[in-house]
Amino acid sequence: MSRSSDDTISPQLRLAIDRQIATLLTAIEQEKVPDRLTNLAVQLQNALVEKRRCKAKKED
Repeated sequence: MSRSSDDTISPQLRLAIDRQIATLLTAIEQEKVPDRLTNLAVQLQNALVEKRRCKAKKED
């Protein structure tokens, strides 16, 4: 039976890594998203919806 690398680290090290990840995620969540990026995401979402609609029409 093989052991995953997660099984071979100490509980203290695992806790330290979990804390570091939590700190990084918190910092990322607090970053403001530039308006340009938000607008591009909305445009992409709309384009994907339109593509899906066109594909559905072709299948009918």
